[in-house]
Formats: sequence, C-alpha cells, structure tokens
Amino acid sequence: MRFLGKAIGCLATALGLGVVIFGAVALADPQGAQLANDSDPFGVPPSTVELLLHVAAGAALSALGVWLVARKPRV
Repeated sequence: MRFLGKAIGCLATALGLGVVIFGAVALADPQGAQLANDSDPFGVPPSTVELLLHVAAGAALSALGVWLVARKPRV
C-alpha cells in the first residue's frame, strides 16, 4: 500500500508541475494559449484569473504529490 501511495504521489507531482509550467507559459502569452477551436478560432483567450486558478490548482496538486511521497508511514 505504501508503494501505491508513493507511485500516485510521483504521478500527481509530475502532473501538477506540468500544469504549473504550461500555466506560466500561458500567463506570459495569453493569445498563444487559445487552443484550436473550430467554432471560434479567433476567440478571446483565457482570462488572467482563470490562468492563475490553473496555476494554483497545479501547485496544490504538486504539493499533494510531494506530501504523498515524503510522508512517514504510520506505525
């Protein structure tokens, strides 16, 4: 069970770091963050608040993953 927690923690950390990195890139270039959208190809890019929420969620997910990896088992 301990191995499963560490494996899930490593995956959560990697996913969280990916979200933070891509969120930071999107904050630097919001127009470039507008993904392909056939119904509105030149639409409004995501708002700064939305991008900051993505970065915060990624940081929280990464912190959860680090906690799962670093926690000590109960005795």
